[in-house]
Amino acid sequence: MQNNQFIKAMQFRFACKVFDTNKKISDCEFETILESARLSPSSFGLEPTRYIVVRTTFMREKIRAFCWNQPQITEASHLVILTSKIADLYPQTAYTTAQIKRKTGKNEEALRLYKDERYGGFLKANNYQDSQNLFNWSVRQAYIAASSMMNMAAFMGIDSCAIEGFEKKELETFLKIDTFNEQIALLLTFGYRKEEPKHPSPRLNIDDLVSYI
Repeated sequence: MQNNQFIKAMQFRFACKVFDTNKKISDCEFETILESARLSPSSFGLEPTRYIVVRTTFMREKIRAFCWNQPQITEASHLVILTSKIADLYPQTAYTTAQIKRKTGKNEEALRLYKDERYGGFLKANNYQDSQNLFNWSVRQAYIAASSMMNMAAFMGIDSCAIEGFEKKELETFLKIDTFNEQIALLLTFGYRKEEPKHPSPRLNIDDLVSYI
């Protein structure tokens, strides 16, 4: 297993806090990272995550002020803000209808039953009819996509850092995000480490994590 290339990439990955500002990710490489996000799984195949790639120095400097002044925001090669849909995820919306129809190919009657009973029943059973709970569920899909992006980056020899420390409401206001429809889940920075980590990240032994029944 230790010779597995994906495992090697996982061992390479760490939360990079200091990026080399002189090294940039090529457009082709970053498109591959974005493609890994597009291909990530999501519950019911609804693909509720959207990706804002922040390119301008001006915007990144402004955003950094809402992110506890963390240097990765401006020093990394690329910054991505992941947002999670909310209002579109209710059963009767045009978005949900189109996504489920596209994924399942169901006819109109079967589609109606699927939305009302299976998908609608799932939301009701988990109390996702409340907008805050629906957002919390949607955010979990964003984290799956974020993991795909960071793992793909590591496989390509590119560093990353997930950022959860930010002033959510203030940043959403600055970006003019309609929080009824979507909200920010997290931010991701990508680039190249300025120096190697001094110590490998300690991990629990597999026997401490896994049980069999």
